Amino acid sequence: MDKTAAYILIAQKIDEQDPHTAPRAEDGSIHEAFLKHLELVYSPEEAEVVQHLNVLDAFMPSREVAEACGKDLEGVEKILARLQAKSGVIGLGNMYCLPVIPMLLNAHNFYPEIKPGDIEAGHLYMEYFIEGGFYKNYETVKRGTPVARVIPIERTIEAGQKVLAAEEAHEYILNHGEEELALVPCPCRTRTEKLGTRECKDKFPIGSCIFMGAAALVFEANGLGKRVTKQQAIDYLDEMVDLGLVSHTSNTRVGDRLICLCCECCCSQLRGRTRWGNPDAMSPSNFAPRAGEDCIGCEACADRCLMGALALDDETGRIEVDLDKCIGCGVCTLACPQETLKLYRVERTSIAFETTRDLDEAMSLENHGE
Repeated sequence: MDKTAAYILIAQKIDEQDPHTAPRAEDGSIHEAFLKHLELVYSPEEAEVVQHLNVLDAFMPSREVAEACGKDLEGVEKILARLQAKSGVIGLGNMYCLPVIPMLLNAHNFYPEIKPGDIEAGHLYMEYFIEGGFYKNYETVKRGTPVARVIPIERTIEAGQKVLAAEEAHEYILNHGEEELALVPCPCRTRTEKLGTRECKDKFPIGSCIFMGAAALVFEANGLGKRVTKQQAIDYLDEMVDLGLVSHTSNTRVGDRLICLCCECCCSQLRGRTRWGNPDAMSPSNFAPRAGEDCIGCEACADRCLMGALALDDETGRIEVDLDKCIGCGVCTLACPQETLKLYRVERTSIAFETTRDLDEAMSLENHGE
């Protein structure tokens, strides 16, 4: 099998087995830019080995991998260990599988330094993800169900409002063990920083995502994550939301992946709403801001809103919200000098899935047409 065939086979396995599918061109073929991306992640020698793996959860012992590709076990294990360190495979002891799409697409952006291939990977991402429209598969399933949802923090919500455990970010973190949390560099702002196109350089740091559960352990093992306690994760989350970043997580009730902290110009999820005309990207929370009677109309909250959802009502002299634009993140409330702007419950959506496995199964069913 020639090297091109190996990359095509890897792409086909991702397309068939990953809930997101693989990026495709208009004619339905695997997008050429995505195949080039795979060539950056895997050398020809590595691709010969990796082509025998399957996507996450279908782990394969390294001995079986060696037998499948006809190479000696020691050499194959060295290749797999090297790939695990750069997010090219996921390893669990001597068991390995292909990474899921979010991990594979961001393999060059979980670290701040610029390494060979990082800039080219960024340009290829623009080709297949943005220009090729793959962001739609990434942000929503084919029927429009969002993969992610907004999750505000408690102090942005007016006291006395009904708040379910899965709807508030602090509680979400507290439901995980101390050994299950890690800060991992934000791949979205890292990518635009490396490309020299980051619009929010003067507003936000590159910062980190808060990874949870098995994902946190994987990134820490790869040297790409920093283990943190629950309180450290909460303190970091509050710091980033104070700056104006939007917190979101998977559209599930039981979370075991991550909380992202997103800007409007770099995030692969939030940009669906702010830049790419995908209104289903990122499900809003069941909260929306409301100004009290002592609102002075300073518009500090409107200046802070990434969605352009707040405006001053000339008749009342108070801030009003456009619910069609508002995602209920609460970052606007933290800018209010009067502390009169708070989130109030607005029943407008529901958490689509109970667990991430349920989400993945629904994505697979819809995106693969089964």
